[in-house]
Amino acid sequence: MIKLSSDNHRSRINLLLYFFGIVFVILVIRIFGLQIVQGRFYRKLAEKNIIKIVLLPQNRGEFVDRNGFVLAGNIPDYILEIYPYLIKNREEIIHLLSEISHIPEKEIREKLKNAKSFYRPVVLKRHLTVSEIANIVENITDLPGVSVERKPLRDYRYGTITSHLIGYTGEITESELKERPELKEGDIIGKSGLEKMHDVFLRGSPGIDYIEVNAKGREIGLIKEMKSIEPEPGAEVRLTIDINLQKMADSLFTEYTSGSVVAINPQDGSVLVLYCKPGFDPNILVKGISFEGLRKMVFRDGSSFWNRATMSIYPPGSIFKIVVAAIALEDGVIIANTRMNSCSGSLRIGNRIFNCWKRHGIIKTHKAIVQSCNVFFYQVGMKLGFSNLEKGVKRLRFFEKTDIDLPEEKCGFFPDKEWYKKKFDISDPTRGMVANLSIGQGEVLVTPLEVCSFFSGIANEGYIMTPHLVKQIQDISGNILYKPEMNRRKISLSEKTINFLRKAMLGVVNESGGTGVLSRIKDIKVAGKTGTTENPHGEDHAWFVAFAPYDKPEICIVVMVENAGHGGNIAAPIAREIIKKALEHHGEKKQTFLNPNDEKTPIPTYKKQYFNNELEEIVQKIIKF
Repeated sequence: MIKLSSDNHRSRINLLLYFFGIVFVILVIRIFGLQIVQGRFYRKLAEKNIIKIVLLPQNRGEFVDRNGFVLAGNIPDYILEIYPYLIKNREEIIHLLSEISHIPEKEIREKLKNAKSFYRPVVLKRHLTVSEIANIVENITDLPGVSVERKPLRDYRYGTITSHLIGYTGEITESELKERPELKEGDIIGKSGLEKMHDVFLRGSPGIDYIEVNAKGREIGLIKEMKSIEPEPGAEVRLTIDINLQKMADSLFTEYTSGSVVAINPQDGSVLVLYCKPGFDPNILVKGISFEGLRKMVFRDGSSFWNRATMSIYPPGSIFKIVVAAIALEDGVIIANTRMNSCSGSLRIGNRIFNCWKRHGIIKTHKAIVQSCNVFFYQVGMKLGFSNLEKGVKRLRFFEKTDIDLPEEKCGFFPDKEWYKKKFDISDPTRGMVANLSIGQGEVLVTPLEVCSFFSGIANEGYIMTPHLVKQIQDISGNILYKPEMNRRKISLSEKTINFLRKAMLGVVNESGGTGVLSRIKDIKVAGKTGTTENPHGEDHAWFVAFAPYDKPEICIVVMVENAGHGGNIAAPIAREIIKKALEHHGEKKQTFLNPNDEKTPIPTYKKQYFNNELEEIVQKIIKF
C-alpha cells in the first residue's frame, strides 16, 4: 500500500513538471518572436517613440417608420481635437492653434489641464466650418498632435414633429457614467424617448486605427503589423409610426398652441401616431446648448420637453360617460331602455344647480350617449353610488399605465374615500361630487394614451393589446435583435355591454343629434365620443375619441386640443382627416405612401447645409490634401 502511494505521488510531480515545461517553452517562443522576429519593428517604434491609437466613430442606428422612411439618421460633423501626449512645444502650439482656430489660449490650456487622460484626444471645437477646416489643415504640419476628425452627428429629419417619441441624444454626464461604467467620457447616449429606451441597440461599437507617429508628433501612416478594427454601426429601429399621419397631425394643429394626438391599431396595439404640441427641436440639443440657450429655446420659442400624450393628465369630460355607462350596465343599475328624469337643461342637487349643454327631455341610455346628456349621467352616477363607481373603474383598470415602450409614462387618477378624507375631511364624497365625476369632471384625470388604449379595447370587442412604438430592431446583417411581445388583456365587460357601447358610439357620429357628426366620412363607418372639459385657466379643452372602420377597426384615435373649445367642433374634424388618411386604402388597393423624404417635402433650413453633397466633397478634399 505504501509503495502504491509513493508511485502515485511521483506521477503527480512528473505531471506538474511537464506542465511547467510546456509553459516555459511557450514563453521562450513568444519572447523569441518579440525580440528577434519582430524586434526590428518594435525597435523602430521605440525609436520613433509613439503609436497613436485613433478611435473610429460608429454611426448610431437609424430610426425608420413603418414604411421604411428615415426619421433619425446621421450627418457628418467635423471636430478639432488635440492629443496631449503628442505636443512637444506646448506654448508655441497653443499660440499658433489659437490664432488659426480663434479659440482663446486660456480656453485651450484649461481644456488640456482638465483632460481625464493624457493619451485620449481632447475636443477643442465641434461643428467646424469649411473655412475653419481649411485654415487648420493648411497649418497641420506645424501642429503636431492636432487633428480634424470626421464624426457622425445625429440628425432628426422631422424636428419637433417626432421629438417626443424619438427623443434626443447628448454627451454622457458624470452621474450617468456612474450608472453605466461600461461607457467612457465623451460617449453619446440617448437622453429621452426611444433614443434612451433602446440606447444599447442603437450605440454600436467604435473601430480602432493604429497610426505611427514620428518624434515630432507628425503622422507617418497606418501600422500594417497592427490590424485595424472596423467600427460597427448601431442597429436599425423600425417603428410602427406612419410619418405621413404624424405630419398630418402637425399640419392640423397649426391654429392651436398645445395638445396631442394618439392613434393605435386596435388589432395589434401598434401606435400609428403619437404627436404632441408644443415640441422641441432635438437638432439644436445634439449640437450642444448653454443653459441660457436652453432657457430661450423653452420659454421664448414655445418649446416643450413634456410629452402631453403620455404624461399630461386632464379631466376626460363626456368621453368618461362611456366608462360610467359600462359600469352601470354591468351592475344592472341601468339597461338599454332605462329612462331617467327629464333633462330640462339642468338638475338641482342639494343647493347647487348642475347644468347640461341643452334640453334633452326624456331619453333612453343610447340617446343619452349619442347626444351626451349631462343630466342623464348625473342621475346614473348618483344611482350607482361612489363605492360602485370606484369598484367599477378598478375592475376596468382604466387608470393604469399602458406599459407603452417609452421611458416616460404617467397614469391617470381616480379619487378614493381616503383621498376625500385627507382633502375635504369627509368620509364619503357628496352626491354632487359623484354627479360631477360621472360626466368626467372634478377630480377624475386621464392621459390621452390611457383613453386611446381603453377605447382600442372597446373597438377590438373587449381585448386591449399593449400599445407599442417599436416594430422590430435589426442589426446591419438583418438579424432580428428585438421584437415586442404581443400581449393582450380582456376588459371586464360582457359581450352584450361592449356591443351596446360600440353601437352607441356609432350613433354619436352617424345619428341625428349626435355630437360627433363632424367626424363622418363617406363610405367609412366611424364610431366616436366627444368630450368638452372645463378649464379654469381659459377656454375649454376639446376631446374626441373614435375608431374605424366600425366592423373591423384598423385605427382608434384620440385628439386632445387644449384651450380650444368644444370637442365636437374642434377635435372631431382633426380626427376625421387623420382617419381618412390612414384608411385611404379602404375598399381599394393599398395606398402608395408619399415618400416624406422626396423633393416635394422641403428640407428645413437648418439642415440644407448638411444635405449639400458639394460641401461634403470640398471638406473631404481639404482634409485629404
